[in-house]
Amino acid sequence: MSEQPPTTPAAATLGETTEESPDVETESLLSLLGDEYTQAILSAMGDDSVPAREIADSADVSRPTVYRRLNRLEAAGAVETVMTVDGDGHHRQAFRVTLDELAVPLLDPESAEPTYENSGSADSGAAPTGHHSSASHGSD
Repeated sequence: MSEQPPTTPAAATLGETTEESPDVETESLLSLLGDEYTQAILSAMGDDSVPAREIADSADVSRPTVYRRLNRLEAAGAVETVMTVDGDGHHRQAFRVTLDELAVPLLDPESAEPTYENSGSADSGAAPTGHHSSASHGSD
C-alpha cells in the first residue's frame, strides 16, 4: 500500500499562531501531552500520515481512545487530518503531527515578564534571552 504525502505540510511551535495552527493554551496542551495514551499515540505516528486503525494497532490503544486523543490533539493544533490516496486510488483519512517542537516560556522572578531560551542547536552560538539574578534563587 503506497500512500502519497499531503501537499501542504504545516508545522507550528506553541505560542506561534499561523493560519494552520491556533494559539494553544499551554497548560491544556501540557496536560494532554502528559497523558500516557497521547504519548503512545504520538510515538506510533512518527513523522508519517497514519490512519487511526494503524495508530491503534501500533500503540496498543483502543480505537475509541485513539480517536478521542486525536480529536483533542487536533483541537489543540498539534495534529491535523489529511486525506491520503493508496495504491488502488482509494482516499483514506489519516492523521499527522503538526508541531515540530514545544517551547514553554518561564517567568523571570524579578520582572514577571516571559523569559525564553533560544531553541537553536547548541553549536549555533545563540545565547538565551532574558536575565537571571542569583540573589533570587535559593539553594535546594
